[in-house]
Amino acid sequence: MPIFIHYQTASKEWEQTENTNAVPDDALFIWYDFINATSEESELLASKFHFNTLAIEDTIKTVSRPKFKEYQEYQFLVLHLINPKDYRAQAINLFMKDNILVTYHQDRLKKLGNIEKAIQRRYPSQLVTPADIAFIILDLIVDSYFEYVYHIEDEVFSFEDRHVNDATDNKLMEDVFQIRSLIIKLKRVTVPMQELIQHVKDETSFIKTKKQKMYIHHIEDHIIKQMHIIKSAQEMTGDIRDNYDSLNSYRLNNVMKILTLVSVIFLPLTLITGIYGMNFRNMPELQWDFGYFAVLAVMLFISVILIIYFKFKKWF
Repeated sequence: MPIFIHYQTASKEWEQTENTNAVPDDALFIWYDFINATSEESELLASKFHFNTLAIEDTIKTVSRPKFKEYQEYQFLVLHLINPKDYRAQAINLFMKDNILVTYHQDRLKKLGNIEKAIQRRYPSQLVTPADIAFIILDLIVDSYFEYVYHIEDEVFSFEDRHVNDATDNKLMEDVFQIRSLIIKLKRVTVPMQELIQHVKDETSFIKTKKQKMYIHHIEDHIIKQMHIIKSAQEMTGDIRDNYDSLNSYRLNNVMKILTLVSVIFLPLTLITGIYGMNFRNMPELQWDFGYFAVLAVMLFISVILIIYFKFKKWF
């Protein structure tokens, strides 16, 4: 993929090129946007900008945890987008040096919309700094989380409507575990980003203007709101799971109670049939014409008495 280069001159108008040699010498601000860069293009990070080797390795080879690091001549910032396919982190790496911003990421930032328009809307006819662009990207990233957060919230709230007529609870629990899996993946992105924002807001070397301070508090408010929604969804799915477990335990206890009562009823009946099944020669009752019916009557009487007793005790 090419390197997209955005720059401002004294006219403060935005220009764009894909040729590094086409950037005029009088450019007051330059933004190099590396998208899925080749190894040769990635080498520019060291040869042209002289960035730290370890920071470059983190940028190219791994998805680092969100962080802000200050070097002697530049600042390094790692932000995380959410991949819509699997809710996993997608890193955006920013190097800020004097009037130069370098961003490095694997795919186009479609979820962030048109960053250039956002810049022109917030800084019309103004010369921007790398930190200004970084705040805009951070704001757009955090705002993009709302789509996933609200999706999970809607899924949780729709559980009752979707499962009110379910003949089995298996589908309900499948949905609960699926949502909880998404919540865990979402927290893996949002929690480190919240920690980063809380850390960055106290960095006076990064936040230098009142407008930037206002933006970071605005961004922090948004991610706090998102974390509250995520926490609420996690608690609600936890309550649904606990209620499901309680209901299953109640049903199992009822089944065990019925089986126990049936076993108790058949215990004396089994004793009677066992006695008369011993086949001794001298058993007077066997010679009685009404012996068979008498034993059945006794067994029926015992069963009825036990059932009445259980009913009286309200055991079923």
